[in-house]
Amino acid sequence: MSSPRRTRRDVVDVARAVALIAMFIYHLIWDLADYGFIPPGTPFTPPMRWASNAIAAAFLALVGVSLVLAYSGGPPDRSFAKRIVVIAAAAALVSAVTAIVDPEAPIWFGILHCIALASLLAAPLLRLPAIAACAFGLLALAAPRLVSSAALDAPFVQWIGLGLQPPATLDWRPLLPWAGIVWLALGLTRLSPSRFLNLKLMVWRAQGSAPSALAWLGRHSLAVYLAHQPLLFGLLFLASTGLGLGAGPQRDAFLAACRPACVESGGQADTCQRSCACAAEKEIQATIVAGLLAKFWPDRTRGDLAVQSCVRDAP
Repeated sequence: MSSPRRTRRDVVDVARAVALIAMFIYHLIWDLADYGFIPPGTPFTPPMRWASNAIAAAFLALVGVSLVLAYSGGPPDRSFAKRIVVIAAAAALVSAVTAIVDPEAPIWFGILHCIALASLLAAPLLRLPAIAACAFGLLALAAPRLVSSAALDAPFVQWIGLGLQPPATLDWRPLLPWAGIVWLALGLTRLSPSRFLNLKLMVWRAQGSAPSALAWLGRHSLAVYLAHQPLLFGLLFLASTGLGLGAGPQRDAFLAACRPACVESGGQADTCQRSCACAAEKEIQATIVAGLLAKFWPDRTRGDLAVQSCVRDAP
């Protein structure tokens, strides 16, 4: 059996990149609130909740469109299975990391989990009539409003999305209704595939630095998704500890108190100058270590750094 012909569409990659950028901004606001740069209630406002749902819906709709573009020429093959395995592995990684970073609210069925399972269940819909995919999509979207029960809040079935209480988690995209967006987008794309694929927008090619950069971002969306939050988290952590923003004033204040105390205790001015500068650097390092421990292991404390070693080692 011949493999289906697969062609990347730049407009889909660019659309995925735009969704990624919106997600960056959304997560940046969360992180800014987490570190106290903005009011802590900001991520829980109605506009933020609306933005969260809109961004998730955009990603899921693009999954449905991408499945049609990738497998419109025939049934899913090994590349389809590889795609599912890669996404599922990424979802497992997210679960593992968040279980360590925030054990009280780990992500155990977020958007990657939903994409993996919704894509797997979409395989038959790529061969059924397009109207069937649309019907399944609409049914999935409506299911939580039609059928729900507290019995489905049990952890082993909660991922279906028909329970009454959402779990404590940083990202919650249960199969229902969210998979319905994937299946509906798949069905709508398949209603008239030849007309859809021949639209001017679908044959557009990204040219120029900005469109090309966006297309590249969209083509590597999974890797970028996995990397962006640790990067944002790390940058804001450094900012919150004073590096780049407050390290200068903090260091100056430390030196202003350290030097006179050192001289008063009998130290030589030059030795005190060098020792206090060394101690200031160690104090900044200690602040970073303490911040990390407090962020990831709140029940642990750090010991004081041996600042005296600066005096001992000073020439």
